[in-house]
Amino acid sequence: MVLLISLLQTLVFWMLFVNGSQEVWLQSGKRNLEHLIASLRALLILGRKGNPNREFSRFRHRWFEAKGPSLYMNELSSRKYVGIPGMNSICRALCDEPGIESKFGTGVAKMEWAVDQNSWSLISLDGKFLGDFSGLVATDKILASPGFTYVTGHPPPLDMNLAPQMASRLEEVPFRSYFVLMLAFHEPLRSIPVKGLSFINSAILSCAFCDSSKPGRASASECWVLHSTEEYAKKVIADAGRTKASDITLARVSEDLLQEFQRTGLCTSQPYFMKAHRWGSAFPTISIAREDKCLWDVNKRLIVCGDFCVSPNVEGAIRSGLAAASKFMEMCSCTPCL
Repeated sequence: MVLLISLLQTLVFWMLFVNGSQEVWLQSGKRNLEHLIASLRALLILGRKGNPNREFSRFRHRWFEAKGPSLYMNELSSRKYVGIPGMNSICRALCDEPGIESKFGTGVAKMEWAVDQNSWSLISLDGKFLGDFSGLVATDKILASPGFTYVTGHPPPLDMNLAPQMASRLEEVPFRSYFVLMLAFHEPLRSIPVKGLSFINSAILSCAFCDSSKPGRASASECWVLHSTEEYAKKVIADAGRTKASDITLARVSEDLLQEFQRTGLCTSQPYFMKAHRWGSAFPTISIAREDKCLWDVNKRLIVCGDFCVSPNVEGAIRSGLAAASKFMEMCSCTPCL
């Protein structure tokens, strides 16, 4: 059995909000990604037999850069894909595939390499033995980083002394942090004629998305997601520290982002729902395995993959995950797995 460990979900839902990656963008010239998306669509459409609400849809939105109160600048057109009814439908459909056993709500406190058994042993946060596994694929570098302690209060579960050749490369990965604000309105924001905005002269806001405008979303409310600038996030984190953001900090962020959104004149309504979230490891600033697309230790059947290996987007994460799967199959062909 192989265990795939991911601490933080890239795609997160609150009230049908996506506060992480808003869509999968297809960049021109990426024919192999087109093929991958086609495969995913076929997989998820077949998966609709058990749940007709799950699919992978392509859509086009009007997207403008905004300078101050002006909306009509450069229209940015690109093909984008989203999960229906939400982005996590993509992951859920994959979890339902035959041979996949998913466990949710279980925190892993320790991952130990059992030399005598040639396998990985996992211990939960409450001290329970979770089982032995022939391989381990870690998709979040925070599992071996001090950042894990900042967020959870527990030491990192993966001891990189077990794979020192990986440790130095993982320590080199800096990230850009952002804050995200989720807003819900009773009525549409009719003063905004587009569904995606990029702010190019704001010290606080970088972009805004109308989440409820995507295919398959509920239409009872109009939901918007605002992303802060990197500079604003740096200032807040410098003041509040890198530990888990407090309610006071998030309340301050909520007010700052909403006031900046309203200051542009784009939004005059008051939301009936407002919640801020810190996206601490939003975008890696370097790629540590651009050629190989993942890191691995053959002897311990340990693989580390993620967007930080290839490129800071969903495409990079997918490519890295595919490389990790291929590498693990190669490992098993050389050394029999449990």
